[in-house]
Amino acid sequence: MCVVCKKRYAQNELIRLQCKNKELIFFSGVGRSFYLCKECINNKKLSKIISYLCKISKENAKSQIEQLLKEYA
Repeated sequence: MCVVCKKRYAQNELIRLQCKNKELIFFSGVGRSFYLCKECINNKKLSKIISYLCKISKENAKSQIEQLLKEYA
């Protein structure tokens, strides 16, 4: 289930992310993670939700999201 829109998708259709040491990364295989659908990548609520999940500022979350999406594409 996507953490932004709360819609259910097949697991292979979602991006699996993780917060580790207050940094947003792709899932490392260990620890808690969350899923993000490809439709919500450009959602306005995304930085707010990520900042809440990782316990970081919205500005920091926004920059980490942009950096991660460059690696994903």
